[in-house]
Amino acid sequence: MDIDCILARIAGGDRNAFAEIVAVYQRPLYAFLGRLGLTRDAATDIAQETFVRAWRNLDQYIPERAAFSTWLFSIARNLALSELARSARARERSEGTLTGQTAFEHGPHDDLAADQSTRKLRAALERLELTERTALALFYVRDLSLAEIAGLEGATVGAVKVRLHRARSKLRELLEDELG
Repeated sequence: MDIDCILARIAGGDRNAFAEIVAVYQRPLYAFLGRLGLTRDAATDIAQETFVRAWRNLDQYIPERAAFSTWLFSIARNLALSELARSARARERSEGTLTGQTAFEHGPHDDLAADQSTRKLRAALERLELTERTALALFYVRDLSLAEIAGLEGATVGAVKVRLHRARSKLRELLEDELG
């Protein structure tokens, strides 16, 4: 897909061309939001809001600064961070624990061992700092480069490298504790 052609069609008045953008990025965006630990409903709502905001602010997209996907995912990231912070405050007030299903929770008919491993991985990811979890998701789920992540996070490439290294180390330790 040539995003520049689609954006040119939109600028030329083809309002239906944006549907092509949604079709291409809907699943990867939803997966990214799910990997951040959002519930299914929250991931769906944020994905939808991301596309609405992108549509409303297309004139603010500057191709020279970042790829369209980077710009789109930065909108989603900001919305997700706000939602996760709001959810954390609500959990603290209720003194509860995370009980909502994330977007990728296994169903009841899945293999029990795989389900338990997935839950342990998810629990370990949720124990990481949000910035570490975000860096991991951008790097491994979205396959963004260190420079692209640095641009999204407003950090240096070196800081992103350190964040990823720390996140992987912490995740390894948490998983060894859980599985070992």
